[in-house]
Amino acid sequence: MTMTPEARTAVDGFRRETRLEACQPHGPGYIVHALGRDFHVSDEMARIFLRQVERVAESDASALVILRHAHGVELLMVTDASSFSIRPSTAADRAAAQAAYPRMRG
Repeated sequence: MTMTPEARTAVDGFRRETRLEACQPHGPGYIVHALGRDFHVSDEMARIFLRQVERVAESDASALVILRHAHGVELLMVTDASSFSIRPSTAADRAAAQAAYPRMRG
């Protein structure tokens, strides 16, 4: 899709008004440790995941919570017995991260 100059002006104006910036190219910004695994996630996904886990904890129930990460999507069972941690990704984490799975062609 090619943007017209008018559309580009509108997008740039919206970006300035909302103070939104383009996604940072360095990759995922947080590590979610769950079920014995580390998931590399974006800043936004870390916030969404944390909110979902907090809602489940407040309701004293268990639920499947979606986690979109660098390699795809996981459904994680959240219960009172579940343990999760979220921490900022370091340069060492990004260097050690495996490449994303190749896309399948069908």
